[in-house]
Amino acid sequence: MRFLPPAIVAAGVAVSAMMVLFSQTPASAHMSPRVPVPWGPPAWHPNAELLGDLPNLEGDPLSARAPVMLGSRAVFVYDVDAGQVLYARNADDRRSVASLTKLVSALALASEEDADLDAEHCIDHRFRPSQNGARSKFSTGECYRGWDLAGAALVASDNRGAFGMQVASGLDYDEFIGRMNEVTGDLQMASSSFVDPSGLEDDNLSTARDMTRAVLSVSAHPTLAMMATAPEWHILRTDRPGDRWLGSTDRLVQRDDVEVLAAKTGYTGTAGYCFSAVVRTETGRTLAFTLLGAPSTGARWADADRIVRAYR
Repeated sequence: MRFLPPAIVAAGVAVSAMMVLFSQTPASAHMSPRVPVPWGPPAWHPNAELLGDLPNLEGDPLSARAPVMLGSRAVFVYDVDAGQVLYARNADDRRSVASLTKLVSALALASEEDADLDAEHCIDHRFRPSQNGARSKFSTGECYRGWDLAGAALVASDNRGAFGMQVASGLDYDEFIGRMNEVTGDLQMASSSFVDPSGLEDDNLSTARDMTRAVLSVSAHPTLAMMATAPEWHILRTDRPGDRWLGSTDRLVQRDDVEVLAAKTGYTGTAGYCFSAVVRTETGRTLAFTLLGAPSTGARWADADRIVRAYR
């Protein structure tokens, strides 16, 4: 994939353009039982050597009890530095994961060697989310680069941006969904399956453990991590003058006591409030965790705060 980002300012820091090339490795799209199998990191990931941790997420938790009260229905917490599962509750229950799906869409896009995020795409029927009323800052007829679309999907959880990742990939819709499910095999996400790029459909199913694998893989990818940590994203129309800044849906990115290395929010009525993140605490500890099914947005952020403070 040729990632040719424009000049972007996130949190007052100028980010220079970069180019990342990928080669694609085919992988099975079939789901399999949770059994140990020989595994190697996917060749399409530019930092594949950093994904050697993924098999360790199968380990037993250090403690059967959470150090604090958590309201989310499924929780998984992993110490990246120690390679140790810290806590798991209902971590292997398959649930709707809402817009956490966009992490997998981004990884599927990154796995396509012919995708070019500098190419222009005009919003049309291909960008139409599957459910009426789905949030988007993009209007029919407007034209943007793939970079704007992908960043909007990861930063602001824009649903047309998520469908734009499929368009930017160069694959047709069904091929892209197939590629998303191949990526789950590449990353040992054996309990996951996806049916649309945005997460609007309830049949986008995964687990807290599997989604932690996805967010770790995004955090290790230099281009995707840039998107998944930005407090805001600048989108610029290519067909006429016009630009805007989109704010992040991640509250942790505004905090001074934690460094976000990748994060994604999600919500639907079925999924509840979800959050998946890799963070570095104020003591330098790197945590990866996923919360699924929090009963409210306040409960989601309270759980995230409790985890960061408990394991800092």
